[in-house]
Amino acid sequence: MTRSRLAFLLLLAPLLAPFSGCAKQRPKPNVLLIVVDTLRADHVGERNGKPSLTPNLDRFAAQCLVFDHAQSPRAKTTPAVASLMTGLYPHDHHVRDLTTPLEADVPLWAEAFKAGGYRTGAIIGNYVLQDKLSGLARGFDLWVEDLPDENGVPPSNVPMRGATSITDGLLCALGLAEPSADGAGPHKAFARSGQPWFLWAHYMDPHGAYEPPAPYREAALAAVQVGAQPIPNTPPAEGALHKRWVAEYNIPDVARLADGSIDGGVMAALYGGEVSYVDAQIGRLLDSLRAAGQLQNTLVIITADHGESLGEHDYWFEHGRYAYEATCRVPLMIRFPDVQQDAPQPGLRHGDISLADLQPTLTETCWLPRGRMLNGQLSQVRGRSRASLMREDKAAGAPVFCEKVERAEKTGTVQAKAVRIGDWKLIRRYTHVRQGNGRDAERRLVILSEELYDLRADPAEAHNLIQAPGDAPLKRLIASLLEYSSADRDFAELASLLQKRREDLGREDPETLRALRALGY
Repeated sequence: MTRSRLAFLLLLAPLLAPFSGCAKQRPKPNVLLIVVDTLRADHVGERNGKPSLTPNLDRFAAQCLVFDHAQSPRAKTTPAVASLMTGLYPHDHHVRDLTTPLEADVPLWAEAFKAGGYRTGAIIGNYVLQDKLSGLARGFDLWVEDLPDENGVPPSNVPMRGATSITDGLLCALGLAEPSADGAGPHKAFARSGQPWFLWAHYMDPHGAYEPPAPYREAALAAVQVGAQPIPNTPPAEGALHKRWVAEYNIPDVARLADGSIDGGVMAALYGGEVSYVDAQIGRLLDSLRAAGQLQNTLVIITADHGESLGEHDYWFEHGRYAYEATCRVPLMIRFPDVQQDAPQPGLRHGDISLADLQPTLTETCWLPRGRMLNGQLSQVRGRSRASLMREDKAAGAPVFCEKVERAEKTGTVQAKAVRIGDWKLIRRYTHVRQGNGRDAERRLVILSEELYDLRADPAEAHNLIQAPGDAPLKRLIASLLEYSSADRDFAELASLLQKRREDLGREDPETLRALRALGY
């Protein structure tokens, strides 16, 4: 071998090292992705001395990396799930509401798995994730979107699939149980011997209305004193950023008091009952996988699309209006396969991570397939690999972002962009004004307010520190938020674009629009 060739190989070796011994020496893991709709991060595990609502997830978490600073980019299901499945923020994948399917040229994680030799399957429980609305079915060998539950989401009985049916379907798909008695879902196993699988389950139940099955409902109500926590009927404080909003459609009769007020304590307890119900069904799924020996070579990811507001900022029993932590912080736990000898040790991670970061982060573990690239211009603000956070607990790192967007029909339409770095969070609220007349009129964004929060000292985001930032990294937060806002090329016109899409849906599919309105969208 010549000296020049030897020098070339020595130079090339470090570049090839990450891939050596990857696919050849290590079996491809199965991948189970569990997304729980509307699950608050602070309702998983210890709750300030209260009994845990999630004993099954708690036990499972002991085997996992647990991230306590995981963020959803948008507190609405389809935009958030699109980010998880693409590794992109909404301004790049362009799913900004619940009526715009993902464009066909945007690569999906399932397509990468399928191209990498995986069997791919999904069972969803949420109406808005049907393929005609979401465009997320691409790449799946098995796509189950029928919603068999007769008692759907009120007030118009919008269909859904409950947690028991989803777990039954998953076990059938994996060949661990017979088809569900309801006749819906998989009718035979989709998994094949010797072929790895990627399976996505989207549990719906914590989403309103809060009506868990009888045992969980009874336990929830037994743990709370009815009438002890009525929602105060007081006007907002002077200078308050937000008006009171109560999602009346989510409230069952048991939470309505004789004087006409609403019992917030009962509502919170019923929400907790829904969480406990889903926890039990996820526990049943994981126990079955363990008993069948399938957890040994399965990567398990458990997270949520967004949280729920239970009174924070006078916003009750809903999500999507704001970019606060109650709705944008999500639980996240990742369990690596037993057969992966170099897997990170289980434990808590405090570093920031977005749902948009999951795909690039887990792809970098080298035994997950890499997908095709988007044939289009991407912003610099997109999902990034947080692989280093897997190995080392870093309190702060790259910023993560979330947003809130509205249609133009909303009175006083306000948009919001937020950035979080470690325990500091900055939120800017915008509206748009027209300059000029007629066709020459331009829409310009105007900053209405700024909010700065120290999340360690003030997790409820009750004390705005923008006038007294102290040692907050304010310059970095502002610079990051400007970069994020600038990446959104549609931001100034977004309200009008979403309103047009809504009007088009009303003409083309009025039944779907009725269902969305019934769901509070």
